[in-house]
Amino acid sequence: MLSALYISHIALIERLELPVSGGFVVLTGETGAGKSILIDSVDLLIGGRADRELIQSGQEKALCEGVFELSEAAWPAFEALGIEPEEGRVILSRELSASGKNLCRVNGRLAALSLLKSAGALLVDIHGQHGNQELLDPEKHLEFLDAFAGNGLAPLLEETSALYAKYRAVCAQLKEDFGSEGERERRMDTLRFQLEEIDAAALAAGEEERLAAERRVLANSQEIKEAVMESCACLYGDEEGEVPGAVSLVEEAAGRLAPLERLGAPFDGLKKRLTETAYALDDAGMELRALRDSAADDPYRLEEVEARLDLLYRLKKKYGGSVEEVLAYAEKAREELDRIAGSEERRKHALEEQQRLQGELYRACAKLSEARRKAAAVLQEALVKELAELGMPGAQFAFAFEQPPEEGAARMSAKGFDRVQMLFSANRGEPLRPLSKVASGGELSRVMLAIKSVETGMEEKGCLIFDEIDAGIGGRTSAVVGRKMKKLSEKCQVLCVTHSAQIAAMADAHYLISKSEQEGRTVTSVRKLGEEERVEELARMIGGTNGSAAMLHARELLAAREELH
Repeated sequence: MLSALYISHIALIERLELPVSGGFVVLTGETGAGKSILIDSVDLLIGGRADRELIQSGQEKALCEGVFELSEAAWPAFEALGIEPEEGRVILSRELSASGKNLCRVNGRLAALSLLKSAGALLVDIHGQHGNQELLDPEKHLEFLDAFAGNGLAPLLEETSALYAKYRAVCAQLKEDFGSEGERERRMDTLRFQLEEIDAAALAAGEEERLAAERRVLANSQEIKEAVMESCACLYGDEEGEVPGAVSLVEEAAGRLAPLERLGAPFDGLKKRLTETAYALDDAGMELRALRDSAADDPYRLEEVEARLDLLYRLKKKYGGSVEEVLAYAEKAREELDRIAGSEERRKHALEEQQRLQGELYRACAKLSEARRKAAAVLQEALVKELAELGMPGAQFAFAFEQPPEEGAARMSAKGFDRVQMLFSANRGEPLRPLSKVASGGELSRVMLAIKSVETGMEEKGCLIFDEIDAGIGGRTSAVVGRKMKKLSEKCQVLCVTHSAQIAAMADAHYLISKSEQEGRTVTSVRKLGEEERVEELARMIGGTNGSAAMLHARELLAAREELH
């Protein structure tokens, strides 16, 4: 149960330290006094949405802290979260900052928001007016049934969820590895076409560089031919022999030194160097003649080289940045094609595994559905009894299950294949119809209270909070709802924000929320009322004044509460 609440700089609350009683506790006050601020603060404390608008105007930070007393039976659930109760207590804390940096603490230690939410879910169950809207949403009805079934359904839900995860993993793997039959064939056709295109090109490593060099020569053949011929003329002279070339001149220079070789150095060395130079020039001349003969102007060969280089460019653009990368792509494509073509056996095994898991999942869903139907029968009976106690003796309630799908249908999920809708009739003799279509606001409030009463009977909860559940009801019905909450508080702490005097009179403790001006600003305060103060507040709630008739009625309401003890 929530035993203490500390709030600092949240909305209109400057600073509040509030010890909270056990049993049935009501919070009342004028409209706009700030009752919703307390509920928002507790919601924030258990991991609700952090809105910077909650921070009091002019402040940089806001803080909410709650102390919760635990029964020993609740300890294991917290220990499973890594939270060690200290002296049977858990303290949750949430700090908001205008800068957006928010801090969460559990027992004084910094904690992730996810841990705060997990702990909060074990400690507090808040039901506000919007909770009735969940009753109007058939998609939520299965959650109510599963919450009632609780631990009895948990193993089946876990089994179904685990099998569904395995089934989806196999389906995903099949799609990734094999795809559909059509996708598989299309992929194989694509790979075959790519390989045929690359293989037909008969690529060779280094080919592009050789072709590029040849293209440069062919594109400049005339210029090369002229330059080579002129260079040859320099080496060998003109064809008529009238102008000597460099080779013959160097040979002649070497010959002129031949008679001096007998004199030794330096003449013998110079003659030798000139002879070697003549040989080197002659070798260069032979290469020049070869270039001259090969540098023929061949436009057809140039076209062939250009076409080949264009083919290489297109292949590189599609499959890689170089001929080597295109060849590597072809090798990988060949391996993939072989793998796909030879994977039929693996695909067959994967399909068999998919079918096996689908069958197991269907059977798990069927077992889960059967357990739900049994739980629904128990819940229906319990709710009819609760509704009778809430002043609806002729009410009927039922869960309508859709027809289960055939095995192999795609409706299965981690939560099974059930689709459930609540049916309701407020009066004896009237047919059951969808709750969302026939229940009034007051009837919805009582249905929700009945559900919470039954759920709490199945599984102990620490603190149950109702925020204006009395919306849409009044008079005798409010008194019935108040007595039901009083009875509910025997199993857990019940906190209720209410405008109903009949409900407030049933409480074990009554807190008044009010606002006032302090130093030029409006602030909200909360205080526990004594017996006479309760009479005055109930009188205000009854008639808007503390006149004698209202005061008398208020005392009668409190006296009726005492008679229940």
